[in-house]
Amino acid sequence: MGNETSRNSGELINPAVTDEIQEKETSRRNLEDNVQNIPITPSNTILGNIVERKFDEKYKFDSNRVSTVESELGFPKVFKLDDMELTQKLNTSSKQSLFRQHVSTLKSVRDDSVKVQRNESLHRNKEEANFIAEDQLATEIHRENLDKLAKMSEAEILKEKKILKNTLNPKVIQFLINKRKCGKRSIEESMQDTVSVANKAIMDTNVFREKKLKLFSNNNNDTKMGNNTSSVSIAKETVMDVEVSNKKIKLASNENNTNMDYEDDTVNIPKSSKEILEAGKQKGWLHMDTPEPEKLKWMEDLTEENKDESATNGEYNARFDFNGILLPYKDKNLTLDMGLHHHGEEPERPGYSLQELLQLSRSSIQQQRCKALTTLANVMEETHNAVYDHVLHLSPLIALSQKNILLLLRFSLDDSSIAVVTATLQALKAFLVCNVDERCLDKLYGFDGYREPTLMPQLEDKDTSSLKDHELAQLDAVATLLRSDFLLRIRYILNEMHPPPVGVTCALKILIRLARHSHTTALNISSTPYLLDTIIKNFMPLSIDRLAMQDAINNVYGIPVIMAIKLCRVLVTYGKKPVAQKLNNFKVIHIILTYVSSETGKDDLNLSIESLRLWRMLLHYEVGLESVAGALISQLQLLLSNHDIQNTYKNELVNERAAALIAVASHERSLRSHISTLLKKWSTQFSSISKPRFDVMRLIAETLSAVDEISAFETAWLSNKHIFSELRYSSNLLSGKHPSTDREPSCLPNLNMFTDNEEPQPIVKLSSCIPFFSIVLKTFYNHSRVAEIRAILEQPDFYKYIRDLGEFDWCLERSWYSRTELYLLTTMVKAASLLGNTINNRTAQIIWKITIKLVSALPADATDHVRELLQIALSSEKINLDVIVNELAKLDLTASAATDQVKIDLRSDAASLYERYIVPNGDWNQAAMPKDWIFLPLVHIYNKCKSDIRLQSEDKNSVLMVLRLASILPDLTRRLSPTLQFSRLVLVYLCDTVYLDKDVSVLLAKIMSNLLTRHHARLDFRAELPGLSSFTDLFTALCEQFCSSSYGDDDFAATLLVPVAQRHDAHYRKLLWSEHAAALRYLRLSPGKLLLPLKDYLYPEEEDASLIDGYITALVRGTIKETWCPVPFAIALHHSAMYLRRTSKLAVRMRTQMEKLQNRDIADRLLRYEPPQL
Repeated sequence: MGNETSRNSGELINPAVTDEIQEKETSRRNLEDNVQNIPITPSNTILGNIVERKFDEKYKFDSNRVSTVESELGFPKVFKLDDMELTQKLNTSSKQSLFRQHVSTLKSVRDDSVKVQRNESLHRNKEEANFIAEDQLATEIHRENLDKLAKMSEAEILKEKKILKNTLNPKVIQFLINKRKCGKRSIEESMQDTVSVANKAIMDTNVFREKKLKLFSNNNNDTKMGNNTSSVSIAKETVMDVEVSNKKIKLASNENNTNMDYEDDTVNIPKSSKEILEAGKQKGWLHMDTPEPEKLKWMEDLTEENKDESATNGEYNARFDFNGILLPYKDKNLTLDMGLHHHGEEPERPGYSLQELLQLSRSSIQQQRCKALTTLANVMEETHNAVYDHVLHLSPLIALSQKNILLLLRFSLDDSSIAVVTATLQALKAFLVCNVDERCLDKLYGFDGYREPTLMPQLEDKDTSSLKDHELAQLDAVATLLRSDFLLRIRYILNEMHPPPVGVTCALKILIRLARHSHTTALNISSTPYLLDTIIKNFMPLSIDRLAMQDAINNVYGIPVIMAIKLCRVLVTYGKKPVAQKLNNFKVIHIILTYVSSETGKDDLNLSIESLRLWRMLLHYEVGLESVAGALISQLQLLLSNHDIQNTYKNELVNERAAALIAVASHERSLRSHISTLLKKWSTQFSSISKPRFDVMRLIAETLSAVDEISAFETAWLSNKHIFSELRYSSNLLSGKHPSTDREPSCLPNLNMFTDNEEPQPIVKLSSCIPFFSIVLKTFYNHSRVAEIRAILEQPDFYKYIRDLGEFDWCLERSWYSRTELYLLTTMVKAASLLGNTINNRTAQIIWKITIKLVSALPADATDHVRELLQIALSSEKINLDVIVNELAKLDLTASAATDQVKIDLRSDAASLYERYIVPNGDWNQAAMPKDWIFLPLVHIYNKCKSDIRLQSEDKNSVLMVLRLASILPDLTRRLSPTLQFSRLVLVYLCDTVYLDKDVSVLLAKIMSNLLTRHHARLDFRAELPGLSSFTDLFTALCEQFCSSSYGDDDFAATLLVPVAQRHDAHYRKLLWSEHAAALRYLRLSPGKLLLPLKDYLYPEEEDASLIDGYITALVRGTIKETWCPVPFAIALHHSAMYLRRTSKLAVRMRTQMEKLQNRDIADRLLRYEPPQL
């Protein structure tokens, strides 16, 4: 066999093959790369014949490794560990399991002798093993190599060595050299390493004992660490096992030293820890036999730190208790064993921060997750209640929203644990839902018809499909939930997991909040497969027997839930007729009839109220009308016989239920006679009430709205001053309060019932009478009851109320709750128009001012009211045309024919001109008209000019109309800031050349003069103006227009110079004197025609050196002359001369240059200038 031959001859490679390989290697050695001239490294791999390995001795099976029992049974013998063996014999600090430690102990007994023999052999033959292989084949090859080397001369050996160096890789050669050097030192280094390891073990042991002495006091003087005898004994009792492969050194102490003997040990431990350790030793607790210093530190009392008084006065991290209450920085009455102290950051302070609660909410321990989620829910609830306004730097709701708590809660909602899901529903409800807003909406339900607010964020880009979840969560929280299949998850939770009552209630409240997002969202909820089916089946059962029988409800499935009925009502409100028809398919009317007619003894009033409200919404869409008469006639008879306002004065729910019942009964004509009887009864009782309450007035207002004929309505209450006494204090518009802007995130709009001073809006107070008067005045207006309207307007408290509304600025105009008051005032204006000239002038003037304010205060979804108010405010009856014509005549306009035309224009075109600018179908939180609505035609015409659209004659008439109204009716602009008025009036100069018309010029000059004479000191061109990006752009456009088409118009020039007065930013002066210096030549007006005093252009003195340089340059070059532009010349001369008088280096250098100026006239005037006496 070839293998045998090769092995017996000692040749690894066939000689013929060897010669051929050597020839190729010789030729390759001289081969170089033809391109880069780099020698090519030859291959170091040489493959020879396959050689079979020979074994000198056979493997011997060691029968001692297997016990007799194992050989007989085939399995190891079962052993059992008792408690004492666990605590005394095994190493409790090891990371190995108890079973592994025990097996290792048994194995070590058998393997000790083998290890000792193997180690001795390793040390004895280590040097030879580095160079000679253990098998016989390597020995033979080594011997043949030695024989060949003996036959060769030294020159031949060096020659072959050189060939090998050129052939082999230099890295391989260096590796072999290093290996040989290491081999020579291996035994010496191994001995040195053994000694060093022993010394290190002694040092580590000493350090460990030192650390124990720092934690526990030592009472035995014989056991000091400096004792040499002790060190020697430790070295003898330490067994070292060096693992070279893992580069680890394991030090195992003697078994007698690892177990602590509490009686003889001199270490003093804290009493509480010592008791626990002693109990653990006696009872055999696992891992309690040896004290662990690192863990005992967690049980120590906190060290007394220096008190930082400044921390309590400045900002510090907010910490909350489990009820969501903010804890003080330090509470001396709260010791460390009483508060919520833990071992996180700031262990000396009780409570949990928001970040710690967020971390705990993702804990692997279920109880921690639940507690963290419920605590976060409590914190957010308190935030909704305005508890932390002006207390925390960032509102907790905003801070948690920025941390994407919505996504975290959505993840937690997918948990399989009912407890975690319930806690998550509580937290999610607290984040999304404001309970106070919901209660207020229920309180005002029905006063605004069937409208309720849409709580959807206003996004610039409506397309959010490209946004990621965390991006969308910062813009629209509800849309983020809907994208994540939240509705399907809620359906599964309610249908399969069956959470407790609090979880069900929270889930239903969340769905209510989602439905308030938009009409589309309400339709999505109602059309989610089996979601409404699940809710109606489980929480709106036809029978209420279980509700009446159970005292404590632990499971609401099969029991009527009020929130489920409210959800259906809200879905109908937002989803409209499709949802009403779907509920009709579920036979909801039968359920409602059961709830209305049954009495359970507990919560029956709330259940009945919500059921009647749902029925009312269904009737609005013509669902369930056939059941009204038969079901409610007996209820109305009970009200007639049993319901008296005086007797139900202390029970608000009774009156609320009666009002809801009347609202449903009003849809059946046959029942209106019964309602009229109730109206006569209750209105008579109302006249004698001394402290009217909201629920009583609601009942009367609802009854009044339900009847066709109001002859049964007794009006003796109009003389009851107690009914009007709270009118002024129930007003949102006069409250002086403002909505909070930093409580809730923008992704989650709410109604902000609490204002910025943490107080509720006045209109929802228990004594609020504004909704009542809104219904009453509307009814009187619809029935043209002039006497009753006059009686209300002349009532002293009502007059004070409207007088204050005419004088003061309004607050909370954009609040949803203020809508009722705005509608009251709108109805009052309409009702007052019925009185005509019979109303006194003072009251008429007040009402006209309120009308002007209402035009910009009414919401954008009430455009019909705005049109009516414009017709009333700008009608000929409200504008005294004779006074207007006389005022216009004083302005020296064109002939009397034009005056007649003015009269016609004001009568016919004023209202129609502004109606075209009303925003159609807007949102409830936006105004139908801006506050500067009088200037809207100017803005429109200016935009046409910017778009290069040619102006028509009607545009000029529109400009004239605006100027006439602004001139004659200053109340139209009284609420606008002077800066806003100025920025709108200058648009006339940018509307092509319409300002050159004589009438326009005269009117504009008069208005500008009146404005700046009174308010020029209040101009602030740095303020933000609606519809204007920056005043700089507007001023630049004015400069360009003045140069191109003004022909040096004095009025235009005077207006252009207003922003360059010294009290304004120097930026405008630089624009005029540098980029638009060509306009200076055409500023020919005299100082007497300025709109501002000349002093405002001369003082304070200019500080900007670049402007001074521009002034001097214009003077020297003759750009400005006193003859043709006296005002710019006076400005430049004054500031330049006053600057040259200064002692600064720049001023001295400029004065020196001025003395050398060839134009001696300018030089003398600058150097000998005397400021004018102003």
